[in-house]
Amino acid sequence: MLNQFVIDFAKSMEIVDKILPPAKNVRTKEEFDRGIGPYQEKLLIEHVVTNMKENNSSLYSNVELEVKYPNDRKRCDVVINDNLFIEVKAVRKMRNNGTHEEFLVNHILSPYEADKSFLTDTQKLLDSGFQGQKAVMMYGYDYDDFPIDRILGCFELIAEKYFCKITEQYEQSFEGLIHPLHKRGKVKGYLLDKI
Repeated sequence: MLNQFVIDFAKSMEIVDKILPPAKNVRTKEEFDRGIGPYQEKLLIEHVVTNMKENNSSLYSNVELEVKYPNDRKRCDVVINDNLFIEVKAVRKMRNNGTHEEFLVNHILSPYEADKSFLTDTQKLLDSGFQGQKAVMMYGYDYDDFPIDRILGCFELIAEKYFCKITEQYEQSFEGLIHPLHKRGKVKGYLLDKI
């Protein structure tokens, strides 16, 4: 199921990219450039999953978003059929205006619980009390100077050394997005188990 979800998530990113209005800066309410790239993570997931449900209701009718952890206040980003629990993270090195997102690496790779990184999310998910398969998924943008495969590779190395066992992994590229900077990228999902 994770493989199909990754494929369809990437396809739906390409679709909703062309139809959504521009995202807005949460502080200034100023509109960003058109395209899905600047969208805040939670909102992007909502739009993409809604599109997935519209295009394949039989496969995605039982998808829930923001499901509360049994043992924590935290919420799981995506739950499929009450059996596959997925935490999702955006990998976006460039901001809408072309400046670098200086905290991206810490946001993904910090090994410290206090930083609430994607790495520490793997451990939280494995210890969540959810009964079923657990996975993490990143969607991110690829730039000439900042190839997404580098940070994905770093995530894989650190995750398997200190946090979890990656039992399966799936990826799907997307391209042709309309934002001037966030034009192409990849969705990659990892099925997890405890070390």
